[in-house]
Amino acid sequence: MEKAPVNFKQQRDFGEVFNATFTFIGQEFKPLGKAILYYVLPVLIVAAILSVFVNIEQQKVTNSMRAGINDPTSNPLTLMGPFYKYTFLTLLVYMVALSALRCTIYGYIKAYVEKGKDQFTLDDVWSEVKRFILPVLGTSFVISILVGVGFVFCLVPGIWLGVSLSLIFVAMMFEGNGMGNAFSRSFNLTKVDWWSTLGIIFISYIIVYLLTILLSIPAVLMGLKSLFATFKDLQNTGEMNFSTSYYIINSITSLITYVLFSIPFIALAFQYYNLLEMTEKPSLKDKIEQIG
Repeated sequence: MEKAPVNFKQQRDFGEVFNATFTFIGQEFKPLGKAILYYVLPVLIVAAILSVFVNIEQQKVTNSMRAGINDPTSNPLTLMGPFYKYTFLTLLVYMVALSALRCTIYGYIKAYVEKGKDQFTLDDVWSEVKRFILPVLGTSFVISILVGVGFVFCLVPGIWLGVSLSLIFVAMMFEGNGMGNAFSRSFNLTKVDWWSTLGIIFISYIIVYLLTILLSIPAVLMGLKSLFATFKDLQNTGEMNFSTSYYIINSITSLITYVLFSIPFIALAFQYYNLLEMTEKPSLKDKIEQIG
């Protein structure tokens, strides 16, 4: 028996937002997963490969310094240059991947709401990804700077900004707003129930964190094996030699973790419609128009 579509345009309390989130994920797991596979996974794979190089370079630098071969103060660019290069590229590609994930998730939900369950194709999602990937990426840079500055000066302004701007990508894609309008739209919506929005963000990221811990168990076990091998011989200089397979598994774990960010993104989409119903009653307007 086919399950009823999930109604996004509905006012929900805190618990109902999460119930709706996991109901939606359960119902749309295959088609949504397919969209992520096509539009996000290739970028994540590139980022995962780069992160392997970052870890290898970090190990080289650490071992070189511990052995006294290189003095980091004498020529830091020669010693740390490759590490910084791969680190910068990895962070950049991961930011692109996260933007692609946002665009895919919200493009999918937008098509789901506007056209109905099973009434759209992946091409519809792709058109949204292509349209918004650069604006979302640019906005991500701006928000990262703003929230980062807020955390530097004090923890509270950083948290307040992070929550107040949490719906900016939803407003941008669902309403077709530019960054400025989406900025004010997110502030106006979140202030309706700021604490509920904070709770949804906090709980959803706790869920991601716990799932990540479970996924990290193989990498942790392999890391412990390398540590025991290093300190087994008391005469050992302490050189760290983690295997390449450890770094690969660690990178795969990071890749899956980024996909798990779909959970808070979807939860925030439900919160967007919840706050919209509390203030503007769009579902009621739709019913009135249908009667008229």
